[in-house]
Amino acid sequence: MILGACTALLTELLSLGHWLRPVPLAVAWLAMGAGGAVYLHRRPPSFQRFAIRLAEAALTAAIACIVAVVALTAALSAPNSYDAMAYHLPRVVYWAQSGSVAFFPTSYFTQISLPPLAEYAMLHTYVLSGGDRFVNLVTAAAFAGCIMGVSCLAMALGANSRVQALAAFWCATLPNAVLQASGAKNDTLLALWLVCAVYFAVRRNLWFLGLSFGLALATKSTAYLFAPPLLAAVLAVQWRAGRRPRWGAIALALAAGALLLNAPQYGRNLRFSGSPLGYDSPYGHGGPYRWANARFGWKPLVSNALRHLSDQLGDRSARWNQAEFHAILRIHHALGIDPQDPVSTWPGPPFTPPVLTAHEGSANNRWHLLLLAASLALALWRAGHRGGSVWLFYGSGLLLAFLLFCFYLKWEHSAARMLLPLFILGSPLAGTLLAAIRPAPVTVLVCVFLSAGVRLPLLKNWTRPLMGPHRVSVTARDEQYFMDMLPLNNRTWQLQAVDLAARSACLSVGLDVRGDEAEYPFQALLRARNRAVRFLHTGVENASARYYPAEVREPCAALCIDCAGNPAKIAEYRAMGKPVVLERSLLFLKETGGGNP
Repeated sequence: MILGACTALLTELLSLGHWLRPVPLAVAWLAMGAGGAVYLHRRPPSFQRFAIRLAEAALTAAIACIVAVVALTAALSAPNSYDAMAYHLPRVVYWAQSGSVAFFPTSYFTQISLPPLAEYAMLHTYVLSGGDRFVNLVTAAAFAGCIMGVSCLAMALGANSRVQALAAFWCATLPNAVLQASGAKNDTLLALWLVCAVYFAVRRNLWFLGLSFGLALATKSTAYLFAPPLLAAVLAVQWRAGRRPRWGAIALALAAGALLLNAPQYGRNLRFSGSPLGYDSPYGHGGPYRWANARFGWKPLVSNALRHLSDQLGDRSARWNQAEFHAILRIHHALGIDPQDPVSTWPGPPFTPPVLTAHEGSANNRWHLLLLAASLALALWRAGHRGGSVWLFYGSGLLLAFLLFCFYLKWEHSAARMLLPLFILGSPLAGTLLAAIRPAPVTVLVCVFLSAGVRLPLLKNWTRPLMGPHRVSVTARDEQYFMDMLPLNNRTWQLQAVDLAARSACLSVGLDVRGDEAEYPFQALLRARNRAVRFLHTGVENASARYYPAEVREPCAALCIDCAGNPAKIAEYRAMGKPVVLERSLLFLKETGGGNP
């Protein structure tokens, strides 16, 4: 948490002077490392001796193997999930080249307005290493932190070491967690901060509670939906146990943590959109692409909950998937709900039968979900026993967080990734169920079953496989950027565009992008050929156009994605000459080349 806070504060401070450069960053981190070493030398931590039973040691060894394989995958692979190509990494590129996290002109507002902490950490590795070689390790480290964090949280909630080990193992074997942990998404990092927030709420440590809450809000906006029910559940446990929470102090700590780490981004968003959270859509106000449900009520809530549960229960069996899909449709029709209602459905692929995939965006945790439901039932049955209400309150907090998520946000085809923090936070509750199973060999069999279920995500990640013809050990890094976009067939023309732009010796390249186009592969591959090249979005006519510098030199090259056959775009860039047609995109090159942005 201290590293996370230092990353956020250091980024904002250096950004003020456009000092997000290799030397200032290196000096700052060396100074903080030296300060930390001096502190630990003067006040060395004390460790309590403990014994590890054989079963717990076996679980620990299995967890270590999973984390090692995930870290290896992250180290060998280029970042390549579509979201990373469309907004996570492009924002890093624009920040790095300007030395500042100030807003910039873009047609895709997620690049500037969404919470930036995960990308701040990626930015530091990007600037210090000169590329994206270590970007994936940010998420891999967060995954390891989640595993340790849920063990600590289980202990804080009163669990013994057996439950701790099982909770950690549960977290490590979540298929979606394993898939995301080697990539560049931010759900795993959000899960880490939420685990910390709940842990310090249980420990009644207000300083770190506020800090972890602020870190969560600075990482992903779903924290605004997940954190309140979870923290309320923990505080309800304390109130029921007679440990009256200090409501005023808690509110002050949460507000202080949120403002300390989010005030700069809040301010930028306020000036940009009038809201501290930015626009309610990637493209501005209104329209079908609003993240929130167009209308709130019980029907969107029930529909979204049913569809999310359906997505989580997909199996290899097509027959099962069809049967489950038709059952969900029958429930919708019985309640008078349209399962494809645009009020609660994100534009894109419609609601269809679930599938079992090894893709980080849509992979489910079906067996973990069923066990988690059984854990909640066990907590309900034990509620009357001594200490049993703790787990009932905690499970209720998880359930309320899920329902709040369904109540507010539209269902979308690849939303499984966004529910990962709730599965990770469910680890301590699931650990109590696994520990309660009798006879003990049945618990061993369940753990073996969960281990078998994580083999496919570990070894055959759809975008970063360790096995198969496209495994990361033999696939060139240039090709890895396109692994999540194979159906789009955009690799060939982007490589041609990179080659032509590099041979032109142009240092100022415009990108005319409409919507969430994956622009990062072009940026990464061109920078690999010439690190002096700079990028600028051109043709921007929305609210972010105000962020164009006062004096902007016209770029000497411009890639207009999906512009072929568009006379208006050809006319807009006529001064640059006749374009090179690359399938459905156009590349404009000035004959002289060269120049600075």
